[in-house]
Amino acid sequence: MAQTKFTEADTESLFDDRQRDQRFRSFWDPEGSLHWGYFENLATARPEDFVPACQRWDSYMLEQSGITAESKVLEIACGNGKSAIRIAQETGCEVVGIDLSSSYIENATAQVSDLPSLRVSFQKESATNLPFNNDSFTHAWSQGALYHIPELSTALAEAHRVLKLGGIFLFDDLVTPGDEISEDSRKYVYDRLLFEPTFSPETYAKKLTEIGFKVLQVKDMSEHLHKSYELVSELAQEGYPELGAAFKKTQEAIAANDLGWSFFLCEKVK
Repeated sequence: MAQTKFTEADTESLFDDRQRDQRFRSFWDPEGSLHWGYFENLATARPEDFVPACQRWDSYMLEQSGITAESKVLEIACGNGKSAIRIAQETGCEVVGIDLSSSYIENATAQVSDLPSLRVSFQKESATNLPFNNDSFTHAWSQGALYHIPELSTALAEAHRVLKLGGIFLFDDLVTPGDEISEDSRKYVYDRLLFEPTFSPETYAKKLTEIGFKVLQVKDMSEHLHKSYELVSELAQEGYPELGAAFKKTQEAIAANDLGWSFFLCEKVK
């Protein structure tokens, strides 16, 4: 993976932008999620199917996780806290969410303050320097966020460190399937989202294995990513035509194999 030109400070600034958060809530998900969708029928999906498809993906990950009431889960890059709260509500487990953005942590903490029965807490932390002891968690979870971390290999090693032996690490992330990307893909996707070309699915699996994980499942979700950007492009077009245009460029990047989306389910084996 090439040396990134973006920094954690750049990422923090991007997601601390409250106007950006409100802008995306207006057409993506009013609850502040920025996930992608898992569609029942790609051919017939319409804009109104987008948020339900995102919720379907959340359900798929939860079904794969094996999380129970006895689990202790770390959510890496928890955003506005929607997933952490759902995991705790549906399983009764303890969840700790961390994010680099102060704005996101404030939003997440405000949400959970109205739900005192849940064992959920949020902390502003870097995924590359987690303030937890070795073997602290049974599960680590992340959705559509790790590609934002400039020192991704360090973050993966930290996730491994804080998991118990036999612990589960499950996440979805953007991937770079090919060796080269076009200038349009760099400008409208990578630079817009502040990240450098990252691992291919195969390289990702190899990296996880080298760290000490056994990769139990890899799922290519790229067709669903393409459909997600097709629909959010429509949803954004009226209010934010510049974003609608950027999302069309993202569809082109996916079609050209410059960008993909993969899910990984892993077990810490050493």
